[in-house]
Amino acid sequence: MLHIVDFELDHPERTETLEAVSDQLSLSRNQQRMFSRFFGFESFHYDEQAPLDQMTSGAIDRLLARNPQSAAALSHVSHCHTLPAITCFEGEHSSILAPFAERGLEVFSATMNHCATGLSMLWAMEQLLGDQDAGLVLIAEKAFHPDVRLIENTTIMGECAAAVLVRREESRLRILNSHTEHEPRFWQNTGHLDEPYLEGFEDMYLDFACRTLSEALQQFGIGMEDVRFILPHNVNMASWIMLAKILGFDRHKICLSTIGRFGHCFGADPFINLMQLIQEDKLASGDRLLLFSIGLGATATCTLVQVN
Repeated sequence: MLHIVDFELDHPERTETLEAVSDQLSLSRNQQRMFSRFFGFESFHYDEQAPLDQMTSGAIDRLLARNPQSAAALSHVSHCHTLPAITCFEGEHSSILAPFAERGLEVFSATMNHCATGLSMLWAMEQLLGDQDAGLVLIAEKAFHPDVRLIENTTIMGECAAAVLVRREESRLRILNSHTEHEPRFWQNTGHLDEPYLEGFEDMYLDFACRTLSEALQQFGIGMEDVRFILPHNVNMASWIMLAKILGFDRHKICLSTIGRFGHCFGADPFINLMQLIQEDKLASGDRLLLFSIGLGATATCTLVQVN
């Protein structure tokens, strides 16, 4: 069984207010009020001048420096991202993965579950790693274009990289199980602006999220009363409050405090929320955590983690 040995985040120091982002994205006053009052957004870490390599290397370097034994045991490194291509094609490997490939490690990108790819990869590492191996899951990309930064009437993207170190050696966070659901109606996105690939997505989103959570709990053999915290993707606050109401559980189980100052940072959100809980010293031995994310396409992944 895999454990999360340690993880690290890195994000641009520069921030933008919702008001500034609204101007850049040509949002109306009503849309700005919606994102603020109902969705909970206030500011975003974002710097168009900071390259992706800078953000990822900051998280990786600190993480591996803290964990030299696991760094020496690395066998697999995966870079998870939402967009299929996020760097220039300069060679066999991206600049992010190339340093690991040069060491003879198995490296690859993963993208097809979009914002849920990082959580899906935790369970994939369970199948890939040997008893003495360590795996590194990188989740990072840039919100480099207005069409990438905004999902209309749903969310606004910020920037944050997560580097997650996993292995079978016992650590504080044990990965117990994972459940993934697919809703393939929205798979086709050619990038054409007039393509209605998200038509109907808003209407099915809550049902899809509720169904995934319910089926995940059934697969895990637990009830919501057994869950201490839900660490969600930061798509927006309103959808999570509605989800808690529909499923009939205390919404205070859901960690929503980072939405206001981070926005939706692609696949890194559950780890932003996990870091927040650790910094606030809210985790106790035996706590069960649900890490949850939905990616366009659509894919939802729910991962069960227990605090040792």
